Amino acid sequence: MLLYTEAQLDKAYRIDCKARTRSNHAWVLRETFRPVYESLLEAFMVACDEDAFLADDIPEYLLDSVNDLLESTITLDP
Repeated sequence: MLLYTEAQLDKAYRIDCKARTRSNHAWVLRETFRPVYESLLEAFMVACDEDAFLADDIPEYLLDSVNDLLESTITLDP
C-alpha cells in the first residue's frame, strides 16, 4: 500500500506537465497521472530494497527524492 499526500501528487503532476510542455506533448488529466505516480513510487520502493523497507507509510524524504528524480530526468519519447 502506497501512501502519499495530495500535495505530493500535485507537485509530481506539475513536474510531469512541465516535462510534457518542454517535449511538446499534451498534458494528461491529474487523475490519469495518479496511477503513473503510484507506479513510479512503487518502482522506487522496490529499487530501494523491498526487504529492508516494510513500513506502511512512505517517508517524506523518499517522496521528495522521487519528485527530484522526476524533475531532473523525465523525458517523453513518442
